[in-house]
Amino acid sequence: MTEEEFTNVVQHNSQRLYLIALSFVKNTYDAEDILQNVFLKLWKYPKPFSDETHLDKWLTAVCVNESKNYIKHPFRQHINIDDCVFVSSAEMDSSEKADLYRAVMQLSKKERAVIHLFYYEDLSVKDIAKMLKMKESAVKTRLNRARNTLKERLGDAWIDE
Repeated sequence: MTEEEFTNVVQHNSQRLYLIALSFVKNTYDAEDILQNVFLKLWKYPKPFSDETHLDKWLTAVCVNESKNYIKHPFRQHINIDDCVFVSSAEMDSSEKADLYRAVMQLSKKERAVIHLFYYEDLSVKDIAKMLKMKESAVKTRLNRARNTLKERLGDAWIDE
């Protein structure tokens, strides 16, 4: 991959991958670290990608795995989530999106991950199950629980987003 191609991939995927990482770690600084690790792995990846879809799926899988590994690190187990810095609602396009974002970020890590991958990354239940190494039925259950929680907190309005 040339420098120019790499730069284009970074520009095209940064926001999307950042949001995936943020949905796991709930901290802007950690999400940026994860994003940097993902792009470093891309830079070092020796094989060419067959097409853009393959590249996008590879980046998403690496981002999910990096996020999960980041959370599992023993150092991270001792951080108080209340001390973390979150994306401000000023960064959102509208107050409805900010409310939805806050509600999604209040979900458990497991529910937050499947919601993000399903709705924001447009991945199928089957793809999410493969990526998270779990059964499709478990993904469906998490999606259903997360949807019910969001519906309780936001009403039916969140579904239109």
